[in-house]
Amino acid sequence: MSSSTTAAGAAADAAWTKEDLAFLVEAMELKRQFAKDIIFPTEDPSSGASQNKVTGGMSIPKPVTVNCNGDMSEEDFKACSMVMSLCQNIVQKTLTEAAKVNNIPVAEALRNMDAWVQAYVDFPFPFFNFKEAQSENYLNDSFSLQANPEIVEAVCNIKNVPALKDAVIGAVKGASGNLGNYENTEQHFNYFGVITTYLEREISVRIIKFGLNMKNTVVKTLCGGYDKTHLDSAYDTFNFVGDKQMMIKMQAKILDKELDYMAEKLLQFIEQFYDEELANWQNSLGDILTQNRTPQPPQPSPSS
Repeated sequence: MSSSTTAAGAAADAAWTKEDLAFLVEAMELKRQFAKDIIFPTEDPSSGASQNKVTGGMSIPKPVTVNCNGDMSEEDFKACSMVMSLCQNIVQKTLTEAAKVNNIPVAEALRNMDAWVQAYVDFPFPFFNFKEAQSENYLNDSFSLQANPEIVEAVCNIKNVPALKDAVIGAVKGASGNLGNYENTEQHFNYFGVITTYLEREISVRIIKFGLNMKNTVVKTLCGGYDKTHLDSAYDTFNFVGDKQMMIKMQAKILDKELDYMAEKLLQFIEQFYDEELANWQNSLGDILTQNRTPQPPQPSPSS
């Protein structure tokens, strides 16, 4: 191996300096300057923030990620979606570390939907910013997926995106292989998703907590058709606006390197230069993980 090749490899592995990420530093400084505490959940329904209607841990092992490309170029879409994957990797790593520090099983922490939401709300890097939150209940004694598309539209709540509803429904189907085991039980099935819509003029990142009371739910009606079922559901959704140019610049630094490795490099960067922000983020997640902690409900046994 030549000395030039060795030097290039060493440079790639070196910790990032502020000069390496000048575009990120400028945005970080602005975010620090205008940072405001976002209280979650809120007691004021007029504020537009979530009332935290969906509680408990998610019923799936990890969040489901749905990427919907509207009219963004394929090149930009690839760059931006790669950075969003990096962000989720960073969130998961930070939640895992917060669980270890607070002596909480990692698997339990990664099912904590409120912790995931707060991790995105307080995300210290300026790739996206919190915009708004809303919550709603849906109770319908004769719900049909085909006959009541307005309910699906309201839950998705992102307009003019080709095939978005199909993507979301497909994600729920893919994530809920054991949904049938919850049927006619006293338990809730909690779905958690990160849905990112890439448009030329805007990137919308929507975090969704969606809960189903399964006591009177017929599962097959949730997979299509005109069959009807009792629907007792609620959702909390949190909308963020992504910074397209910031993501494209970040992807130019990432290139095709492994996301897990790049997540570590970014965390090391913020630890070195923005340790207060990192500590506050870690502490806020630790507080949620330990707050009102209750034993996890038993998971339904797989049907024979």
